[in-house]
Amino acid sequence: MPSTYRATELLPGHGFGPLTEDLRQVLRTELLRDTCSAAGIARLFSMHRRTLNRHLHIEGLGFRQLANEIRFEIACELLANTDMALSQVAAVLRYSELSAFTRAFRRWSGQTPSAWRASHPGVQKRRPRKPHRPRPGL
Repeated sequence: MPSTYRATELLPGHGFGPLTEDLRQVLRTELLRDTCSAAGIARLFSMHRRTLNRHLHIEGLGFRQLANEIRFEIACELLANTDMALSQVAAVLRYSELSAFTRAFRRWSGQTPSAWRASHPGVQKRRPRKPHRPRPGL
Protein backbone atom coordinates (compact mmCIF):
# COMPACT_ATOMS: atom_id res chain seq x y z
CA MET A 1 0.00 0.00 0.00
CA PRO A 2 1.25 3.49 -0.70
CA SER A 3 2.43 5.24 2.41
CA THR A 4 1.10 8.65 1.42
CA TYR A 5 -2.32 9.50 0.09
CA ARG A 6 -3.72 12.66 -1.32
CA ALA A 7 -7.25 12.70 -0.10
CA THR A 8 -8.25 15.19 -2.76
CA GLU A 9 -7.42 12.72 -5.57
CA LEU A 10 -10.47 10.74 -6.59
CA LEU A 11 -10.41 7.67 -8.76
CA PRO A 12 -12.23 8.25 -12.04
CA GLY A 13 -15.68 6.69 -12.10
CA HIS A 14 -15.54 5.48 -8.51
CA GLY A 15 -16.07 8.61 -6.48
CA PHE A 16 -13.56 7.33 -3.93
CA GLY A 17 -9.97 8.31 -3.46
CA PRO A 18 -7.15 5.76 -3.43
CA LEU A 19 -7.14 5.64 0.37
CA THR A 20 -10.84 4.86 0.52
CA GLU A 21 -10.53 2.12 -2.11
CA ASP A 22 -7.68 0.51 -0.15
CA LEU A 23 -9.57 1.03 3.09
CA ARG A 24 -12.65 -0.74 1.68
CA GLN A 25 -10.53 -3.77 0.73
CA VAL A 26 -8.82 -3.91 4.12
CA LEU A 27 -12.16 -3.54 5.93
CA ARG A 28 -13.62 -6.51 4.01
CA THR A 29 -10.82 -8.67 5.35
CA GLU A 30 -10.63 -7.26 8.87
CA LEU A 31 -14.38 -7.32 9.50
CA LEU A 32 -14.43 -11.04 8.72
CA ARG A 33 -11.22 -11.87 10.53
CA ASP A 34 -11.47 -9.88 13.73
CA THR A 35 -13.19 -7.00 15.37
CA CYS A 36 -11.78 -3.85 13.92
CA SER A 37 -11.51 -0.32 15.17
CA ALA A 38 -10.63 2.94 13.49
CA ALA A 39 -7.39 3.08 15.48
CA GLY A 40 -6.42 -0.47 14.49
CA ILE A 41 -7.15 0.11 10.82
CA ALA A 42 -5.30 3.44 10.88
CA ARG A 43 -2.24 1.63 12.28
CA LEU A 44 -2.36 -0.75 9.30
CA PHE A 45 -2.08 2.33 7.08
CA SER A 46 0.73 3.78 9.25
CA MET A 47 -1.29 6.80 10.27
CA HIS A 48 -3.06 8.13 13.32
CA ARG A 49 -6.80 7.57 13.69
CA ARG A 50 -7.45 11.31 13.41
CA THR A 51 -5.51 11.49 10.15
CA LEU A 52 -7.58 8.62 8.75
CA ASN A 53 -10.77 10.36 9.85
CA ARG A 54 -9.59 13.62 8.27
CA HIS A 55 -8.99 11.88 4.92
CA LEU A 56 -12.40 10.23 5.09
CA HIS A 57 -14.08 13.50 6.07
CA ILE A 58 -12.68 15.17 2.93
CA GLU A 59 -14.53 12.52 0.90
CA GLY A 60 -17.69 13.02 2.96
CA LEU A 61 -17.36 9.71 4.81
CA GLY A 62 -16.89 8.53 8.35
CA PHE A 63 -15.17 5.35 9.49
CA ARG A 64 -18.29 3.85 11.06
CA GLN A 65 -20.35 4.68 7.96
CA LEU A 66 -17.79 3.00 5.70
CA ALA A 67 -17.50 -0.05 7.98
CA ASN A 68 -21.30 -0.42 8.00
CA GLU A 69 -21.42 -0.19 4.19
CA ILE A 70 -18.91 -3.03 3.99
CA ARG A 71 -20.84 -5.07 6.61
CA PHE A 72 -24.01 -4.60 4.56
CA GLU A 73 -22.24 -5.68 1.34
CA ILE A 74 -20.87 -8.79 3.04
CA ALA A 75 -24.26 -9.59 4.60
CA CYS A 76 -26.00 -9.30 1.23
CA GLU A 77 -23.41 -11.53 -0.43
CA LEU A 78 -23.78 -14.17 2.29
CA LEU A 79 -27.57 -14.03 2.15
CA ALA A 80 -27.64 -14.19 -1.64
CA ASN A 81 -24.92 -16.73 -2.31
CA THR A 82 -25.07 -19.16 0.60
CA ASP A 83 -27.67 -21.10 2.47
CA MET A 84 -26.23 -20.04 5.82
CA ALA A 85 -28.70 -19.58 8.64
CA LEU A 86 -29.25 -15.98 9.70
CA SER A 87 -27.61 -16.68 13.05
CA GLN A 88 -24.48 -17.87 11.20
CA VAL A 89 -24.40 -14.72 9.07
CA ALA A 90 -24.73 -12.66 12.25
CA ALA A 91 -21.85 -14.59 13.83
CA VAL A 92 -19.62 -14.15 10.77
CA LEU A 93 -20.17 -10.40 11.00
CA ARG A 94 -19.37 -10.48 14.74
CA TYR A 95 -22.83 -9.56 16.03
CA SER A 96 -23.46 -10.69 19.59
CA GLU A 97 -27.01 -11.79 18.80
CA LEU A 98 -29.21 -12.39 15.80
CA SER A 99 -31.51 -9.59 16.97
CA ALA A 100 -28.66 -7.04 16.81
CA PHE A 101 -27.84 -8.14 13.25
CA THR A 102 -31.52 -8.00 12.27
CA ARG A 103 -31.86 -4.43 13.62
CA ALA A 104 -28.72 -3.30 11.79
CA PHE A 105 -29.81 -4.96 8.53
CA ARG A 106 -33.24 -3.37 8.78
CA ARG A 107 -31.58 0.03 9.31
CA TRP A 108 -29.41 -0.51 6.21
CA SER A 109 -32.00 -1.96 3.83
CA GLY A 110 -35.42 -1.19 5.29
CA GLN A 111 -36.26 -4.89 5.64
CA THR A 112 -35.24 -7.89 7.70
CA PRO A 113 -32.53 -10.24 6.44
CA SER A 114 -35.05 -13.04 5.88
CA ALA A 115 -37.38 -10.72 3.93
CA TRP A 116 -34.43 -9.46 1.87
CA ARG A 117 -33.35 -13.03 1.09
CA ALA A 118 -36.90 -13.99 0.10
CA SER A 119 -37.31 -10.93 -2.15
CA HIS A 120 -34.18 -11.52 -4.21
CA PRO A 121 -34.88 -14.03 -6.98
CA GLY A 122 -31.27 -15.10 -7.56
CA VAL A 123 -30.87 -16.19 -3.97
CA GLN A 124 -30.13 -19.85 -3.39
CA LYS A 125 -32.94 -21.59 -1.58
CA ARG A 126 -32.14 -23.68 1.47
CA ARG A 127 -32.32 -27.35 0.67
CA PRO A 128 -32.06 -30.15 3.17
CA ARG A 129 -28.83 -32.01 2.73
CA LYS A 130 -28.86 -35.73 2.16
CA PRO A 131 -26.70 -37.68 4.55
CA HIS A 132 -23.62 -39.13 2.93
CA ARG A 133 -23.75 -42.89 2.78
CA PRO A 134 -20.75 -44.80 1.53
CA ARG A 135 -21.48 -47.22 -1.26
CA PRO A 136 -21.04 -50.85 -0.37
CA GLY A 137 -18.04 -52.46 -1.95
CA LEU A 138 -16.12 -49.25 -2.63
